[in-house]
Amino acid sequence: MKKIFNKKIGVLIFSLVCAGLANAAPVRSENEAVRLVQNSIVKHKFGGSQGTECMRFYVDETDEEFEIDVRSNNAKCGGDPNVEPRLFSYTVNKRTGKLATDNFDYANSLGLEWDGSYNPID
Repeated sequence: MKKIFNKKIGVLIFSLVCAGLANAAPVRSENEAVRLVQNSIVKHKFGGSQGTECMRFYVDETDEEFEIDVRSNNAKCGGDPNVEPRLFSYTVNKRTGKLATDNFDYANSLGLEWDGSYNPID
């Protein structure tokens, strides 16, 4: 009886570990990270009807994540070409592919008072 119970626990732990690995989607490049951010922006309609057309993406990289500043591309969309104000930022975890953003509207949609913190998204 004890062996059967231990075997079931072992199978359960193995299944959980495998499920966790299957859900992990490592992000290996800046392009892949930007693509994830663009998809999130479109999904949550952060770019309005223009989507990401009037946005530029600036990427910094650390050992653990990609840090992506999303800026207004005024040159492309009729504004002052010398100004690209930061709209919001994202982080993309390299190991898991999980996203977080400091987007003001997103924080409000969660019922949070915006304080500049990054909130998990998608």
